[in-house]
Amino acid sequence: MSYVEADALTAEVVAEYLRDNPDFFQDRKELVDRLAINNVEQGAVSLVEVQLKRQRQRIEELEEEITSLMSLAANNDKTFYEFMALQDQVLKCRDFMQVIKAVEQKATELGLKAYVRILSQSGFYQLSDEGYAKFSLNHLNGKDAYLGRLRKTDRQDLFGEQSAPELGSYVVLPLAKQSPIGLLAFSSEDGGHFQPYMDTLFLRHLALVVAHMAETLPWQNDNEPRAQHTSSQ
Repeated sequence: MSYVEADALTAEVVAEYLRDNPDFFQDRKELVDRLAINNVEQGAVSLVEVQLKRQRQRIEELEEEITSLMSLAANNDKTFYEFMALQDQVLKCRDFMQVIKAVEQKATELGLKAYVRILSQSGFYQLSDEGYAKFSLNHLNGKDAYLGRLRKTDRQDLFGEQSAPELGSYVVLPLAKQSPIGLLAFSSEDGGHFQPYMDTLFLRHLALVVAHMAETLPWQNDNEPRAQHTSSQ
């Protein structure tokens, strides 16, 4: 065995021993003070300094995580009440056009745009079977929601000729019971508003309620004026 191989083996034995005995330096503080680690920015620094720096960095990371979580909790709290109120309103609707209007109105209040598309419908609110199947295969694939940007072909498949933000962000949720019914989607002009990591709990619950109403309500009561789709255009 060469000296190089022996040194490498010895170093590995020492490293393994230190991993198995993390308190080795507890009673050898003079040794800790003598150990030095080369640092590009600071030159040679002691092991204690390295540990303190890492601890400070970790504390800063934790503080940032806590700040982010608090911000998320505050936003979620606001979102929770907004969508709870919307669900209550949706459950009082007498036909599905009222449901669509309620969803669109709430989206407008939140600075968003809403899209409700139904597979069994024709006209403005129609969802193409082929287009939805392609989108589901490419983006949903068993997931509860899609969040992020949409390509032009995806926007056309889902929303037809309705104007949709080219550089915006989207959340798309399937509407389904025993079988697919359609989709519920929201868009923002802000390309970073809907991100893949976001929690969609409230929106998924809203989608369940909307799907239930789509199955149980008539499309539009005959004694009401014919609905216009002004808020979604």
